[in-house]
Amino acid sequence: MRISGLIIFLFISFCFKAQTIEQLKQELALLLKDADLKNASIGFYAEDLSNNMVLGELNPDQSLVPASITKLITTATSLELFDGNHRFTTNLYYNGKIDSTSKILHGNIVIKGGGDPALGSHRFEKHYGNFMNKWANEIKALGIDSINGKVIADASYFNEQMIPSTWIWGDLGNYYGAGPSGLSIHENMCMVEFGSGKNKGDSTVISCIKPFVPDLEIENLVKSGDTQKDESIFYGGPYQYNKMVKGNIPLNKKDFVVKSSIPDPAFLTSFELTMELKSIGIKITETNSTSRLEKNKSSYNAEYLISSLPSPPLTELIQQINYHSINLYAEHLLNHIGVKKFNSGDVESGTAAELEFWKSKGIDVDGMFLNDGSGLSRFNGFTSKQLVKILAYMKQSKNFELFYQSLPIAGKSGTVKSVGLGSVLEGNARIKSGYMTRARSYAGYIKTKSNKTVGFAFIVNNFNCSPQVMKKKMEKLMIKLAELNY
Repeated sequence: MRISGLIIFLFISFCFKAQTIEQLKQELALLLKDADLKNASIGFYAEDLSNNMVLGELNPDQSLVPASITKLITTATSLELFDGNHRFTTNLYYNGKIDSTSKILHGNIVIKGGGDPALGSHRFEKHYGNFMNKWANEIKALGIDSINGKVIADASYFNEQMIPSTWIWGDLGNYYGAGPSGLSIHENMCMVEFGSGKNKGDSTVISCIKPFVPDLEIENLVKSGDTQKDESIFYGGPYQYNKMVKGNIPLNKKDFVVKSSIPDPAFLTSFELTMELKSIGIKITETNSTSRLEKNKSSYNAEYLISSLPSPPLTELIQQINYHSINLYAEHLLNHIGVKKFNSGDVESGTAAELEFWKSKGIDVDGMFLNDGSGLSRFNGFTSKQLVKILAYMKQSKNFELFYQSLPIAGKSGTVKSVGLGSVLEGNARIKSGYMTRARSYAGYIKTKSNKTVGFAFIVNNFNCSPQVMKKKMEKLMIKLAELNY
């Protein structure tokens, strides 16, 4: 009786295992019959990372536009190529000669960027403090009361063509379309405050821009609208100081804030230090400048180091990228990958280095098309299976815990705070989300009911329903993964 009871138990257990995995496959099959997805391209792949068993797949080798889950490749590659404690340093120099009698510096102050994405960011106020004031006082402490020269910001650590060529015009003027600079500041964005009217169609007024951006002119075509959110778009690319903004903002607002990219982060950095030096009584004879604007390279030679300012550690930057999907930080890391592998801080070098790296780790990169580090480019394409294989590689990496902890928790934090609420998925998955027009994606690690770790990627392009409805459809499938008990 004991033997027959054991057989019955094993039979029931086997059937339950088959049923739960079969239910997942049935749910995948239903996607193909969904009227909202009749024109869509769908890619799904999930495997048990303890034994590489495929739990479900749908077009696993189809390259699709991935949106922000591209950041998983960028951050994983960064952790593998750099130490988790690696920091990116901004150095302050002077060149020329200090006349100790007259207290005049006959030369220039040079701020040499090292590709720090977070310098002056509100996210790291405690880390940086009032670094402009600190720099100004360090210069004064050298015995300088006057500068017969100027402040020059050297952003040449990265290519000065900041924007990936495949980003669209409608993104560039907005904060999420700010490009990486060798010397970035304030996340390369400014806050534009609007006042709106009481009636739909009323004109709006720009009341303030923080931080102040010299020479910036904005043609304001924004109207007061029957909306509860920001529906405005800024237009303008790098180094363009004439911008346009159009669209709608809510009615009857006095200080409605919209974030815009700034034209030249390096120039703003040199301007802010110039103003800070003047505020503590140091005279400067010339207008601030940048390495891009200087015709004479010797003018920004870094001769004498004054001080160094390191970024937060790489792990903290990566957590910000994956929790809050910060495009700018991801693009900086991509450029750093290019510098490390090819000594060239640009998108082409960075993406080539990424493909080379993952190919060397045994990943099939055929059909993997990388055109930026953040996923903002619609020219990006890779398969759900390729991304899961990268996730599987990271599971075995010495950097896994750092990578895993950088991902937001479903139903708890980051961009997936509202995903899986009240279900078994809540609190049991580390997931990166992606969204852009007609593209939605999720990828990461899910703990199942049977305490197995599943790596998965789910990408849908060109759906006919709303993004919110598409989210619910994808969420349902992720919950099925979390419910697996085998």
